[in-house]
Amino acid sequence: MGDITQRGANGTSTPKRSLWGRTVGGVQRAAAATGRASKSHKKAIILSVVILLVAAGGTTWWLVSRGDDQRKAMAGPVAAEYQKRLPELEKATKDKPNDPTAHKNYAVALYATGDLAKARDEYERVVKLNNKDATAYNNLGNVYRDMNNTKKAIESYRTSISLNKSSINTYVNLANVQLYNQKDTNAAIATYKDGLKSLPNNEQLQLLLGIAYEQADQIDNAKKTYEEILAKHRDNAAAKANLERLNDK
Repeated sequence: MGDITQRGANGTSTPKRSLWGRTVGGVQRAAAATGRASKSHKKAIILSVVILLVAAGGTTWWLVSRGDDQRKAMAGPVAAEYQKRLPELEKATKDKPNDPTAHKNYAVALYATGDLAKARDEYERVVKLNNKDATAYNNLGNVYRDMNNTKKAIESYRTSISLNKSSINTYVNLANVQLYNQKDTNAAIATYKDGLKSLPNNEQLQLLLGIAYEQADQIDNAKKTYEEILAKHRDNAAAKANLERLNDK
């Protein structure tokens, strides 16, 4: 049995060009909206930016979803499909108890269908069988995040990054927890900067860094970040709108 997580469930699949184009446009529109929205709605808009960014990276619905209602709305068809496959995937783990791929496939299905405790246990088995699997550690971090175990989530994300420094998804996941669970903008800023060391000039990470600077009231740094984006991507609507808004203050 192949690794079903390569179908998009683990955040490593490569999106089709058409999806990328649509998603980047959505990212820019959503980020630009932070300049037009009321203060009470900005957090929701920023979260939508993160969700769109993760979609652009090939990650599916759960990566940065915030709350059961959002997850259920986004996950319905995916969860239904995985629900059908649970028996065969569980059987595969019993037939091949030392196969990390079998356990990871089962963990993905368990997570997709909302069984966080079992998903955690399966991902823990995966990383014991293969402690070099960056994606498994990232997904384990997602499970711990959704179980409100922020400490373990951060540990898992950091391990994932240590194994694969070029995955935008894990940097976004880690920064998201730091921003919205720990309320630590400085830590999130540091995470985005680390990501940019490995992924220099990444437009999406730069945009999120600019937004994080704004949340930390580091307006000059936010402006500088948006200017750097526009110097190389002059059509980035989000950076343009955010810079104009800050300059108008």
